[in-house]
Amino acid sequence: MREPVLFIDTNKMPWSSPGPPGIYTKLLSQDSLSGERTALNRLVPEEGMMPPSAAHYHHTTEELFIIRGCMSFDRKVWLQEYSYCFHPPETVHGFNSDVKEETWFLSHVGCALDFNYVEKPKQLSPYYVSENIPSREFVYHSKLGRVIDKTGDDSDFFSLSCDASTGEGSVFGHVGIGWCSGKSGEQLNRSEEMYVLSGSIRCEDNSTYTSGCYTFAPEGSKRRSMVSLSDSIVYMTYGSLIQSN
Repeated sequence: MREPVLFIDTNKMPWSSPGPPGIYTKLLSQDSLSGERTALNRLVPEEGMMPPSAAHYHHTTEELFIIRGCMSFDRKVWLQEYSYCFHPPETVHGFNSDVKEETWFLSHVGCALDFNYVEKPKQLSPYYVSENIPSREFVYHSKLGRVIDKTGDDSDFFSLSCDASTGEGSVFGHVGIGWCSGKSGEQLNRSEEMYVLSGSIRCEDNSTYTSGCYTFAPEGSKRRSMVSLSDSIVYMTYGSLIQSN
């Protein structure tokens, strides 16, 4: 299980380089046993970064939320600021990948990310290696800024992806002034993860989450209540619901 991450300001974290040129990362949360992790990644094509050259798939989930820049897995659907994609395990993608400019994105994977290349894909749009359709299917959302209705209401969330059988999923949304995350001290029946894209959100421990701040709470932990101090834009993920006895 991933350990709690109470507060990280990614703006104050240094970038690390895993090796290939033009690729940088900031590790935000990781399960030391399974390899499940969330990271902020940065791709810089001007420094020689090269996207995968052929269609491929992974044996784990791959979830991306674009913060800035422009990239694509097929040069048809372009993922820009506030775009999202989710690939279940063994989803063939990356038929004609490209990164047009320096691109930052949040990445969540279920375990260590392996690459399995497909020399002759059967089609040039995402498809599954297995004949079994996953309960959480692949999805792409581009230009999500259009779906946020800043009406002054307490919250306006857009579901990005959801597994109907487990409750696992991700949302993107606007929270108005005074929005509250929930009752302090209640036990979480699933993990919750939040990255603030803009605005200001205050936690009960007086830490303030502004643009670039991150937190992760594992299932079974106690909720720390949060209140929005201004109109804020957030990206949130939820783990599978714990089944009560």
